[in-house]
Amino acid sequence: MSAFLGNPMVTTAALPLLLGIVLALLVKLVAPGASVTATLIVGAAVLFLYWDTVGAPAFPPTAASQKLVYLAAAGIAVGQLFGRLLNGPRAGVFAAFAIVGAFAWLGWRRVLAGPVDLQMVAAVVVGLLTAAGAAALMTMRTEPPPAERPFMIPAAVLTSSLAGALTSVLGASIVVGQLLGSLAALIGGLCLVEYIAVLRGRPASGWGKGVEFLVLFAAGTAIIQVALLAPKANPAALMLSPLPLLVAAFLAGPLQILLPASRPLRPLVAGFLIAIPAMLSVLAAIVWAPHGAALGFS
Repeated sequence: MSAFLGNPMVTTAALPLLLGIVLALLVKLVAPGASVTATLIVGAAVLFLYWDTVGAPAFPPTAASQKLVYLAAAGIAVGQLFGRLLNGPRAGVFAAFAIVGAFAWLGWRRVLAGPVDLQMVAAVVVGLLTAAGAAALMTMRTEPPPAERPFMIPAAVLTSSLAGALTSVLGASIVVGQLLGSLAALIGGLCLVEYIAVLRGRPASGWGKGVEFLVLFAAGTAIIQVALLAPKANPAALMLSPLPLLVAAFLAGPLQILLPASRPLRPLVAGFLIAIPAMLSVLAAIVWAPHGAALGFS
């Protein structure tokens, strides 16, 4: 039994997926998606995944991966502001500044040490794209909510996390890759419960701004760390991984005409379109993986 529970596929995928399903049911029972309680429930699950993958962080943190635990805790606290105080353009500006601040804290030693190489350029592009995507998504209107609206940010974070996970593992940053895979599985479990509700003719309840910011911030900062510090991560794959955030924002606006009229199909088609940059990122990571990496062809 211990060997089964210690299997990386179980700890990275199966258990977080099951946890996501349980949490989605719990949130539906005890707290509406926009409440402070929902943010705390999902935040506790995110912290559990971080703690299980990275371990207990030192104070002050002695490794970059330990900083991610503190950033996740900060994401829970900031998520409360989104649930109560921040809406509209202010929410987008605040989300962008939060991502930029996280980039500065994670990468200031790397930036000061130099050199300005392709990896550094890729990291800056990843940070800017993540900040722009977070700003655009957090300013999305919630009323009236079309069928796909509750799935837009979850789908963007899920696909970005999967792309970042594979890029991270092939780029010699296995711990953060496992963390991103766990986040993707957790979000997948939450989405599964919501989509079953849609298939049964009920509206998806949505997560609320607080939970949406939390998962967006947690995944975005982890991908930024990969871009900054993974020594062999493919730059093209890295720069493609945050693009699902921007695609999701455009699908809520001018690209909404690409979605079908059928209510059950709208979330599926939106998810597929959001996933296209992530699929290209995975392809780039596999094809141009460093010599000796699993799945690599170079």
